[in-house]
Amino acid sequence: MLKLAISGVLCFISAYLGFAGNKYFNKRCKYLKDFSEFLSLLRDGISFANDKLPQIGRKFIASGKGAFYTDIGKYIDIVEKGNPTEEQVMKCFDSKYISKRDKVLLKEFFSQLGKFDYDTQISRLDMTSAQLKKTIEKAEKDCRTTGNLMPKLGLVIGIAIMIILA
Repeated sequence: MLKLAISGVLCFISAYLGFAGNKYFNKRCKYLKDFSEFLSLLRDGISFANDKLPQIGRKFIASGKGAFYTDIGKYIDIVEKGNPTEEQVMKCFDSKYISKRDKVLLKEFFSQLGKFDYDTQISRLDMTSAQLKKTIEKAEKDCRTTGNLMPKLGLVIGIAIMIILA
């Protein structure tokens, strides 16, 4: 009876880890899509409304919630205090849902934001959007393949553990 209880707990833990892995991939996709949405809002705000970064950021934050919205809020607070350093920017976008490569992309973009003239800034926005589009496609593919496989794999491993221990 004790073996059955232990194997049941191990099965549950294994299945839970599979669902946690799926959640990671879903949140990564959402984070990157929110970044893409922010870039388009930023481009429109700079091009048409001639808004400043804090105004655009506050409008964006008011429109939703999630990890990226929280990180943008931290970044806007730092920008309002003065010129942010790369370390401060890196701390703002140190989310557990994105890879090191994504963090570098965010750090480079937000460290240079507002330091160039209008035309250069728009071209950097477009370049970052193109890079981000490729990253989002890869993240969506990972979410569909690995993310959807993890709960199933966790459950199968949990059942295998139950069979072996029982």
